[in-house]
Amino acid sequence: MAIQDRTPSKVILSGLALGARVPGIRNFFNDASQLISTGRFRKLSDVAKSQKLTARVKKFTKQEITLYEKHLVPLGFPKLVVEKGSSFQIGKVTGFASQDTARTIHRGATIAEVKMKNLGVTQEKVMRTIDQHIKFLKEESFFQKAHKHAKQQGIIERTELSREWFHDYALEQGLNYRSMEMLRTGGKRISDMRLGRMYFFRYRPNKPDEIYDEFPLMFLLTEEPDNMWGLNFHHLSPKRRAILLGKMLDFMNNTEYNENTRLMAHKFRSMIQTNKRFRDAKAIYRQYRIEDIKSKVIHVHPLDWELAIMVPTERFKTLGGGRTASKKIWYKTFRRAKTL
Repeated sequence: MAIQDRTPSKVILSGLALGARVPGIRNFFNDASQLISTGRFRKLSDVAKSQKLTARVKKFTKQEITLYEKHLVPLGFPKLVVEKGSSFQIGKVTGFASQDTARTIHRGATIAEVKMKNLGVTQEKVMRTIDQHIKFLKEESFFQKAHKHAKQQGIIERTELSREWFHDYALEQGLNYRSMEMLRTGGKRISDMRLGRMYFFRYRPNKPDEIYDEFPLMFLLTEEPDNMWGLNFHHLSPKRRAILLGKMLDFMNNTEYNENTRLMAHKFRSMIQTNKRFRDAKAIYRQYRIEDIKSKVIHVHPLDWELAIMVPTERFKTLGGGRTASKKIWYKTFRRAKTL
């Protein structure tokens, strides 16, 4: 995989954004931003002096405690005092640790703090980044909003009608949802790719031999040490994406739509070679070189598949580096599929 951009601002925003994936930390940022904007905070340790923020962290869930300690403490936020829970459990937060006692708890954060310092991450830069990006940090992601609206409509189970609802929502509400936002909020960043999962990443071939998609949305079907092959849905029109995904659901290993849900890659790969019902899949089967991936790889959760295939995150580039219209690519794929 390509090395991620490790400039201080990127490192800071990445850590803050990972923490802000959960409601408790988004509310924490909301209150903290108000105190920062009024000038009441001179440094991040001042967070511990706020009764309002102390009350916020006392309500943290186990997941929020873990995210706070993993992503915010290394940036300079004060450590938490957490009650000792039962075996394999995290207890409740009782408040912030004082500077005198902070060194005696959460010793695992020390290495991460040293890394932040070596990367040039300072308290001043963290404060400045929060101030600049607070709107983003407080907002829910596009996918989170979609699921909230679906729940309000009583859409919980996955059915053909519910899939259509998600498709329509993405087409109507996701017009401004673009590739870089997908990299930030479109799923979980992973370091290893597995067959049958949907992934999103930035891709720039060193010597392109044809027009390529700079931001593939791909089901991984085949992998080798240096190359991988999969279905890049961006090469199909939105309508044909929905039809193809609907057919592919018959090849899932389960219908739970959880982290373990995946496409049975070997079985499906054999099917697209012989069954004309899957000519569209055969037409969008693409090879990607691992060394040409230029970002972290995002694993798109199965609950978000219907949304991810509809938002306009593709960016087709010409051999000279210019842009080309998606509709031209979709028409080309349509014509090619008819010959397969």
